[in-house]
Amino acid sequence: MDLIIILVLIIVAACFFRDYKNVVYLLGIIEIFFRILHFIGDHFKIVPEVNKIVNEYIPTSLFSMLGKYANGLLYEILMWMLLAVFVSLEVYLVKYFFKRGK
Repeated sequence: MDLIIILVLIIVAACFFRDYKNVVYLLGIIEIFFRILHFIGDHFKIVPEVNKIVNEYIPTSLFSMLGKYANGLLYEILMWMLLAVFVSLEVYLVKYFFKRGK
């Protein structure tokens, strides 16, 4: 189910914004969101149910979600494509950082 939601978000972003850069930003936002939720779930010891819910329903990262639905050569190809997207995100962020500094 989580893969379907991510794919729908990517398709909506691609159709709505019609720009590769926005899809890259969306994937970066999703990755950071997953990691923040898992950090909160792991460190919120007062209510143990929070960690249980986060671990059960939210993937750790986009890479773990790829590993859940693909394996072998397909997983390797998708993993390298996702890495290329994250490198693109890093390039966009660095360009924005230096452009804002002027």
